[in-house]
Amino acid sequence: MKPDRRRALRGVAATVAAPLTACVNPVPMSPPALADTLAAAIVYAFPLFEMARTRYNALDNPANPARARVNVPGHRRSLTDHRSRAVTTPNNDTLYSSCWIDLSAGPVRLSVARMPAGRYWSVALMDFFTNHFGLPGSRLDGMGPVQAMLVGPRWAGALPGGRVIRAPGDDVWLLGRWLVDGAHDLPAARAMQDGLRIEGPALPASSPRPVPKVASDPENFLAVVNDALARNPAPATDASLLARYATVGLRAGAVQAWAQLPLPVQQAWRDQIGPVLAGLRGAMLQGGRVVDGWRLHADAIGNFGTEHALRAAVALGGLAALPPVEAIYPMREADDAGLPLDGRHRYRVRVGAAGVPCDAFWSLTVYERHPDGRLFFVDNPIDRYALGDRTPGLVRGADGSIDLWLQRDPPTDPAARANWLPAAAGPMTLALRAYLPRPALREGRAALPSVERLG
Repeated sequence: MKPDRRRALRGVAATVAAPLTACVNPVPMSPPALADTLAAAIVYAFPLFEMARTRYNALDNPANPARARVNVPGHRRSLTDHRSRAVTTPNNDTLYSSCWIDLSAGPVRLSVARMPAGRYWSVALMDFFTNHFGLPGSRLDGMGPVQAMLVGPRWAGALPGGRVIRAPGDDVWLLGRWLVDGAHDLPAARAMQDGLRIEGPALPASSPRPVPKVASDPENFLAVVNDALARNPAPATDASLLARYATVGLRAGAVQAWAQLPLPVQQAWRDQIGPVLAGLRGAMLQGGRVVDGWRLHADAIGNFGTEHALRAAVALGGLAALPPVEAIYPMREADDAGLPLDGRHRYRVRVGAAGVPCDAFWSLTVYERHPDGRLFFVDNPIDRYALGDRTPGLVRGADGSIDLWLQRDPPTDPAARANWLPAAAGPMTLALRAYLPRPALREGRAALPSVERLG
């Protein structure tokens, strides 16, 4: 947290330390400790809010005409485009299958049929802390098939023999990815989706969960996160943190915690939650490295451990990002001269003759960057959102390199038009996806594409 932000919060903390101590925690806290506690609690809890928001939009939001059911996979049968807003930084390389699994009534059976040879697939299993606790797929299971039982943390009954995957909480987000090589390949990718099965016990009626509204509303934020914590216990290693965060209202099951906070503490929440959330985006750089102008994110992505700020930043800018051993997503917002990428200019992106070293596939995507930090596809006249090693008709140079033309309007040269990636109208971000990246790429030893501004 920046020094001026910390000073501002400490100023508020000095006026509320006494009532907060009296009403919530019998152990006195200094104003600096209180200031840091509130900011840290917001960062810690934000991924839980984002997961709850994503779940609500998928299952319960009346504005969603395609609402899914718990423990029933839903399949996105078409390619993602600029209208896709469910998850930030979407991809156009795979079809998605999504299922929100509830393990509170008992184990759930996961089945994946045998997959075609040579095609990438994965079934990510994420807890509410956005960690991947299971990842069946072509990397670990080849063509399959897969049969496994998903078991929640409170289950103590007998289990059938075979593969068991234990979940840290009762709420699980399953996100399947199935390789698709464009519109002509949709039937094959859809057949892969159809090989996914989820079977579980009937769920009893339960109390409605708090509806996630906006994260910057602290009363709603606390209600949503505290409800999520009741169903999804924090890791044992976080026990001391949760005890500390309870002093500012973060307590498992306490959906009415806001009303119990002293008025000055409530005002501190109102003043601080917006600035703290706004500062998350920069935390995504922590622990990573820069290679040829591209940011390679930290090795902890996908299984964050105690990297709470990184986890929150990824929840904001790349929710459900896979661990680096499965996929990496180098990103950049500036050209080789360090100038911000903007659709008012034209760029040449050169991929060397050696390509991008990975064992599945790679692609380059351009996103328009929204003020809240989220990234989405660019609306364009040719419905092209990515170029990569599977793009038909891609033109290579005599040395095997590939020049990709990033600009708002189509190139006048027909050969360049085959390699055209339509740009955003304003600020933009480039993402280079590589699935099953080789060690040289993961470790920053492989050359990455150059980005040259042309005008």
